[in-house]
Amino acid sequence: MSLLSVCNLNKRFGHKPVLQNLCFHVNQSEIVGLLGPNGAGKSTAMKCICGLLPFDSGDISIENHDIRVDRVNALMLLGASIESPALYPELTGAEHIKLIAQWRKLPKTRITEAEVFSKLGEALHRRVSTYSTGMKMRLIVTMVLMPKPHLIILDEPMNGLDPDGVFQLREELCHLKDQGMGILISSHLLSELEKISDRVIMINDGKVIFDGAISQEQASSGYDIYTEDMLKLEATLKDLGYNCSKKIDSHNTVLLHCDLTEDELNDLLTVISKKKIRISEIKKSYKSLEEIYKEIIIAS
Repeated sequence: MSLLSVCNLNKRFGHKPVLQNLCFHVNQSEIVGLLGPNGAGKSTAMKCICGLLPFDSGDISIENHDIRVDRVNALMLLGASIESPALYPELTGAEHIKLIAQWRKLPKTRITEAEVFSKLGEALHRRVSTYSTGMKMRLIVTMVLMPKPHLIILDEPMNGLDPDGVFQLREELCHLKDQGMGILISSHLLSELEKISDRVIMINDGKVIFDGAISQEQASSGYDIYTEDMLKLEATLKDLGYNCSKKIDSHNTVLLHCDLTEDELNDLLTVISKKKIRISEIKKSYKSLEEIYKEIIIAS
């Protein structure tokens, strides 16, 4: 089921087009990563979805509630944190949580759950002006999740979080997805998005240039070959015209990465056997989301 639908969205600032016929959707029980370089239109698109910016043309609906025609019902289903949300510096974290509970008419039990989830402890009773960037982000994410919205939009939610905070947020987002929530998340930490995203949308110059899951074919990047005869194997591969390079894996073991298809690997194994080159292991190699992102953005 589609929770969010964005269709032919256009937005200009003066004479400059920022969003150009932008189309994408977010389904129930799905985490979608929104990627793009600075100025690509990510935050502008998010602000339009949240009703914070008027748009020139196109349609945005949340569970079939049009954001312009049925704004209140649409936004009741949404929880969002865009760019650097403002907090009240003189209020405590606990007072912020109580405000959200009042505004969204939530039961007191939800306040207690939010306080525990925030992991701010005694800091909840301090003024927000004393909080670090990571503590503020913990509070903001807690406030977004309090009403248990059907759709969540998070813009750079991992900024300022320590490793434990990142791990906690990742686990919570996956848990919310399993409960049926749809999540649209923008982050420059592509390694983190790679761990949780079911699908990625890449935009550049206000246009969608990629929308889908990263397939094994796209991520495939040849083979990593482990050998005790590194020099002999390297010379053999170069003589055969294959592109190869030395790499170090996560265990600090040196290997030889080679751009090969499966058929080419089978042919190579025959040659290696004849030359009596000792191979300890061969692994299929995959590109990271960051590498795929760079390729797609450069091509666009």
